[in-house]
Amino acid sequence: MSPRVLVLRDGEEEREGFDVIIDARDTPQFFDVIILSGKELRSVVATGSVSGGVPIGIGKYTKRTVAAVVGGKIYIKGRPLSLYEEAGLLEKELSEILNKTGMDTDALLRKLKEVIISERHKYKRSQTLALINQYLSGQLDSLPLHLVDLIGNIDRETLRKLFDKLIEEVY
Repeated sequence: MSPRVLVLRDGEEEREGFDVIIDARDTPQFFDVIILSGKELRSVVATGSVSGGVPIGIGKYTKRTVAAVVGGKIYIKGRPLSLYEEAGLLEKELSEILNKTGMDTDALLRKLKEVIISERHKYKRSQTLALINQYLSGQLDSLPLHLVDLIGNIDRETLRKLFDKLIEEVY
């Protein structure tokens, strides 16, 4: 089943019932190729970066987060190419790529795993893993800023799943 895609143009507001929201409002900050799940997205050109959420797509050249999962929906800061949109190829390409990623947090998991393994090599223990564990157990009210920058603004439930995957893969 293809995801329901909403393209926001100037003056439009977000509506419910869509799986993917492409924010094409405002003047572009830059133009870039979107890399989703290691594959170039041909139907959308990145025009800015998405802040917050779980990053799942980056700009090929700028290395900025241009796609993220926020509240169960995928947000892409970009502009769909009209040929793909009119021919219905936009939804088809997005569904092919998103089915491979499963809308999960593979990119974030890899990033955290690199940080944790690096810390363990240097210090024999991972401060990052300890801070996430303290946050999840309620000992910390919020994560330190360097971790918020790394993982974005994801909810505790998603972070719990990510933490369990990290423990499983690292240990």
